[in-house]
Amino acid sequence: MLKFNKIYKQYDTPILGPINLEIEKDSFVSILGSSGAGKSTLLRLASNLIQPTSGSIEYLNNKKPNIGFVFQDPTLLPWRSVIDNVLLPTELTSKNVKLSKEKAFFWLSKVGLRGKENSLPNQLSGGQKMRVSIARAMAQDCSLLLMDEPFAALDEVSRNKLEDDLLDIWEKNKLTVLFVTHSVTEAVYLSQRVLVMSSSPGKILDDVIVTEKKSRDDSQNHEFFLKINQLTNILKKESDE
Repeated sequence: MLKFNKIYKQYDTPILGPINLEIEKDSFVSILGSSGAGKSTLLRLASNLIQPTSGSIEYLNNKKPNIGFVFQDPTLLPWRSVIDNVLLPTELTSKNVKLSKEKAFFWLSKVGLRGKENSLPNQLSGGQKMRVSIARAMAQDCSLLLMDEPFAALDEVSRNKLEDDLLDIWEKNKLTVLFVTHSVTEAVYLSQRVLVMSSSPGKILDDVIVTEKKSRDDSQNHEFFLKINQLTNILKKESDE
């Protein structure tokens, strides 16, 4: 789906690179690392929002996929209803509004917001706002979903529910997901693969495959929690150096 070839990014100082990385189609990949490791920069490069200082990014069949981007802040316009927030990208790209509205209603229903279509953002909880953001991305028929710490500000119950909903969406819709998080547990729970980034400048420090059954039940998933410990130790060693 996505290939980074000797990617390097610099502003006043080096931020990222060199990065050589392949993201397989339909995979779920999480990115861990300390603040300043370049995780968000990597997503913005993947989405073509910014350009690398050097290197290149290749997409499957040399064709840029439909990309959905979900930020840590839901970025909803407060004066627009839920449905109108989901439709905003359609308006900006002049797509078929009738078909897009059908997709918007469909995805709002899929993320559990049936009946909230005409609500304003200030009438929603934090978790509901994030669901709107996910529905907005999915309504654009995205095949590559980029998520930048989307659940960081949520309470544990809301976060766990959205993680499960996200996995369900990923499994049923053949998406490629690139997911930035500071939570090791979240990364292991969601992902098939976890990239650990070093900082100054950001590089891929480790690439860990996760094959354990997804469950939060400690008593039944010894291997799952061993993987959490492995990644925690990698991050700790990086921070100590």
